[in-house]
Amino acid sequence: MILEFIIFILILGFLIFIHEFFHFLTAKKSGVLVEEFGFGLPPRIFGKKIGETIYSINLLPFGGFVRLYGEERRIEDKRSFSAQRPKIKTKILLAGVLANFLLAVILFYLVLGAENFEVYLPSIFDQRFLLGKEERYPIIAYVAKNSPAERAGLREYDLIIQANNQKFERGEKFAEFVNQNRGKKIILEVRNLKEKMKREVEIVPRENPPKGEGPLGIKIGLVSYLQYKKISEKIFSGFLHSINVLDYSFRIFGKLVKLSFQKATIEPIAESVTGPVGIFFLVKTTFKEGIIALLGLVALLSLSLGIINLLPIPATDGGRMIFVLYEGLFKRPVPEKFERNFNLAGYFLLLLLLFLITFKDIKQFFLQ
Repeated sequence: MILEFIIFILILGFLIFIHEFFHFLTAKKSGVLVEEFGFGLPPRIFGKKIGETIYSINLLPFGGFVRLYGEERRIEDKRSFSAQRPKIKTKILLAGVLANFLLAVILFYLVLGAENFEVYLPSIFDQRFLLGKEERYPIIAYVAKNSPAERAGLREYDLIIQANNQKFERGEKFAEFVNQNRGKKIILEVRNLKEKMKREVEIVPRENPPKGEGPLGIKIGLVSYLQYKKISEKIFSGFLHSINVLDYSFRIFGKLVKLSFQKATIEPIAESVTGPVGIFFLVKTTFKEGIIALLGLVALLSLSLGIINLLPIPATDGGRMIFVLYEGLFKRPVPEKFERNFNLAGYFLLLLLLFLITFKDIKQFFLQ
């Protein structure tokens, strides 16, 4: 547990450092004075001024920031952020998101290269990936005790490649096939995603299974088998996979928003969002699967951090971009007081959301 926690802190710290360092570097190159480069969120624990910048360590370890001269108040000075043209402000604000994207690209090159340019990803809401060659397979998510599946040697993470020489791209189609063959022997070709070994399994679905178990006694999910096999795809695989994940994530989020409106509850979105506690458990689980799996998770977290910062909500890079776009379109900044209060409210809102998400994660991972 201690080792996993240390790795979790290192990963989180590294992702924040990369994001904030690109803000810092771009601001410096643009001639803007950086007043503070902080790890974590205030209150400050320790700070040291080197040159013109304070480098600080703050109490809440799940964040970071770069404080720019003239960012929180309007200052007519050539080294002030507020005095810069919208183009320069945009470069500085988007630098962190670019850093997260480029880090994900590099890590995905490593992961895909190690995995022969193929990867298995969860298939959600029947959404297809934009790039590469995709095949989909049912996967066993749970095996009931004393069920035909357990007796036949089926395990969690077994991918069902085919059954009686038939392939199934949807879990419900496989379930229909099993129901049609109750009491009959079927031959499954499976591949376990953890052991990466193919094998054949003979099994007879029960004609009268216990309530809630089904003929085989398994729960089925769906995974996408994504390949980048062309030379051009391999050369650009890090970029292609990052674009795939971004596109897929936005479409899934759109589906969750739509579902929340249909059900008149925020629960579908809330259940899909995780905070530091949830990320820790992801790191803990993935760490057991090896360094390649861990690098893949870091790449996904890096993209997620970029997406969150790009959202047009207060106190994020995307939220600040709203004011820059307004200034670029109307040739004048929004009222200073309004912008300051908007960002301050957003900061406290993000802290509240962090608290609520952390409470949800503790309940989910510790109290169940």
